[in-house]
Parts: sequence; C-alpha cells; structure tokens
Amino acid sequence: MNTNFMTSLENAKQRALSVANSSAYEPFVDLVRKVYPWRFEKLPSAVLDRDYLRVVDHHLEHLVPRVARYLGPDVRRVLDFGCGSGGSAIALALIYPAVTFTGTDIDPMEVRMARERATLYGVADRCDFHCTSAGELLPFQDGSFDFCLCSSVLEYAVDVDVRRFCIREMARSLRPEGLLFCSVPNRLYPFEIHTRKWGWNQFPNLLHAHTVDCTAWEVKRLARPWVLMLHRTPVIELFLPWSNFCLRRAPGNFSVID
Repeated sequence: MNTNFMTSLENAKQRALSVANSSAYEPFVDLVRKVYPWRFEKLPSAVLDRDYLRVVDHHLEHLVPRVARYLGPDVRRVLDFGCGSGGSAIALALIYPAVTFTGTDIDPMEVRMARERATLYGVADRCDFHCTSAGELLPFQDGSFDFCLCSSVLEYAVDVDVRRFCIREMARSLRPEGLLFCSVPNRLYPFEIHTRKWGWNQFPNLLHAHTVDCTAWEVKRLARPWVLMLHRTPVIELFLPWSNFCLRRAPGNFSVID
C-alpha cells in the first residue's frame, strides 16, 4: 500500500469515528431499531456494531485494503452488487472522492438504510442505491462500470441458475478490461464457512443447503459468454478459507463453448 492510500485510509477511519460520535448518529441508530428491532433483541452489542451499525468502520479495516490494490486511477464508476445497507460502497467513497458508487440489492429496506447511511457519512452525492427484484436485469447498459465489487453475496445464491444470472449481470455491466472483485467463502473447503455445515458445498441439493460457497473458477465458468480472466490475484487467495480474488473482463464480447 502506498503512502497516499494509507493516509487516506487513516483519515477515513477518523471520519467514520467522528460520525459515530456525532449528534446525527443516535437518530440513525433509532431508525435501525425501528426498522430492525430483532437486531437489538438477538445480537450481542459488539456484533450489532461490527456487522450493522458501524459496518463502515469494519469494512475500512478489513475489506477496503483488499479492494484498494485493484482500484487504479482509471476507475471512476463502481458497482456494488448486493450492496446491503451500503457499508462497503460508503467506506470506499470516504477514500476515493473522485469515484462514484452505485449499489444494487433485492431488499428494499436495506436499500433505504444504505441511502440513510450515505447521508449520515456525507457521501450521498456520490453513492446511488437501487432496489432490483430477484431475477430482474440490472438497470444499466452493457459496460457501464469500470469496477464491480461483490462481497459476501454469491454464497447466498444457492441455486446455480440464480448464481449464473448474478455473475453474468455483473460481467455484462463491466466495460471491456473492467474488473470484478469477489470476496466470498471458499467452496474448496469440506464445510460451508458461515454455518460450519459439512457437505453443503459438495451436496447442496441433497442436504437442502441454505448457503453454498464459491471459487474464482466457478465465477469464470458461470460468466460465459462473458470472458473473465484472473487478474493480479495472489495464488494463496484462491485457497484461503475466505477468498478475495479479482477477475478482468476480456476486451470485446466473446462467445465460448462450455
């Protein structure tokens, strides 16, 4: 990581901390409590902070440094596929003021929370969030984005046809030479990482799996006819329990035979 990025990252962390200590933060927490009362009833406070209330801080610490290695000066438009409540897009927006971020999710309440969170962190002018129905084509033309982020999404697309649809839509939305970054638990493991269920990755239909992990090779295969190629990903990342890999869309539109 270069010095400029590390400085920007530290500034973003301080900005996120100041938001959590601001007068605007408590009304946001009250809104979350109103929309999702079960989160406060069932989750330990530390988990609630990490995974929802202060998810921006969590992504600045863990996800952003992994994504940043691929965000070059030519990246101006980023798609956050399965954006949830907007934590990852907002975390990146705090560091990259010249980049616009577009998030999509199938949950309308999460999209509402993403918009509220973007306002809270002062980046609503560069973060746009859309709700799309399951199975609906993304409302973007082919090649609309330089970069697509897909973090902890694919494992919930258990049905292979649904997973194929999601991956193809992400690939379609990328410009030629655009990059797709995936952060996903690794299907090579004998158990599903979120649930520790043995066999779910190998026999999802037989065991009625609710989550199934993924690999870079599966993403490449399901993206066809869009051709994705591994891009500057350390080999070790392809075998870690939680895998972070980047794929580059080939120039032009290619059709290949499965």
